[in-house]
Amino acid sequence: MARSGTSVGTVIRWDAERGTGLIDAPELPVDCWAEAAALHPSAGGSLRAGQVVEVEWTETGDGTHPVRADRVTPRDDLQATPGG
Repeated sequence: MARSGTSVGTVIRWDAERGTGLIDAPELPVDCWAEAAALHPSAGGSLRAGQVVEVEWTETGDGTHPVRADRVTPRDDLQATPGG
């Protein structure tokens, strides 16, 4: 049975042209694959590297993207401080 959950993570890469990216969450064994379709409306259709987000994820068992984001919500209240 696939695991799923919710974690707070950091966007490590976002390709606005493709509408895809990766999110690093400490609880996950690998980076979480995210697509624009999973973004909460408050994201405005895009993310940026370094942005803190809440990610609802599911383990897929897929070798290419073993963890997929089901919903990604920006957390403006938890944004990292550059150089902090």
